[in-house]
Amino acid sequence: MGAITISRQMSSQGDALAAQVAQRLGWRHVGRELINQAAVGAKVPDVALAELDELGIFGLKPSAEAWQAYHDQVQQIIRTLAAAGEVVIVGRGGQMVLRDCPDVLHVRVVAPFDQRVARLQETRHLPMAAAEAIIEKSMEARARYIIQSYDVVLDDPSLYHLILNTGLLGFSQAVDLVVQAYQDLSSG
Repeated sequence: MGAITISRQMSSQGDALAAQVAQRLGWRHVGRELINQAAVGAKVPDVALAELDELGIFGLKPSAEAWQAYHDQVQQIIRTLAAAGEVVIVGRGGQMVLRDCPDVLHVRVVAPFDQRVARLQETRHLPMAAAEAIIEKSMEARARYIIQSYDVVLDDPSLYHLILNTGLLGFSQAVDLVVQAYQDLSSG
């Protein structure tokens, strides 16, 4: 086994960091497709849509049974991926699902709110108010998922081996730190 979980704030560069770390290590990178895979496996496609819809545009409210089936499937997929090893898993509470695995590095990627807003404005060509609203909704949705799923606070530093602020670190330096931290963890 050997895996890295990446929890990230929207527009913190966490997704790009995960992809770069996976490439550097020659590992598989698993992100949002995990949601669809879990929903298909649990036969609850409405949950996939609800989970992808961080802004609540669709207004979907899956049943408690459908959500639990989805959640169980997500956990199973994450455990299976980690057991196979050499994988970087983004989001979906991987830090909680694999919290007791000694050879899994848990990373949280953050950045100052104003920098995340500016990044989102640039990538999606949005006005500032829209970018701020999207990021705030995303923060709420991600925090709600972790509380609902694991009864923990997403930003609790004790959940992670490493917390990186991409507003203070250069991107390549952040990638280097994750790779080095994993190599240190796996060798010691």
